[in-house]
Amino acid sequence: MLAVVGLSPQFSWVPEVPLLAVAVLVPVVGYVMTGMSAGRRTRRLRGGVAAGATAGVISGFVGGVCYALFGKSLLNIVVGLGLGLVAGAVWGMIGAVVSLRAREE
Repeated sequence: MLAVVGLSPQFSWVPEVPLLAVAVLVPVVGYVMTGMSAGRRTRRLRGGVAAGATAGVISGFVGGVCYALFGKSLLNIVVGLGLGLVAGAVWGMIGAVVSLRAREE
């Protein structure tokens, strides 16, 4: 939905800064929550990293495909996969750390 609003000429009236902020914050919150959930279930940091990376790859692929559908380069799919993998793994790890530390207390 955010890609359609951000890339369609019909929605050029939508301010770009809030749209970009939402487009970044929503996935980051999702990766952290995914990492927290996986870390809590597996009781390992590795579970949070893997779950966050998986969520990142999925969202990066979808974002890249959206860009390609709006006439941008197909390279966006590869870049989306890579960025999603790294961002998802990092933020998933942070979520798992938070979950595991909360469990220790």
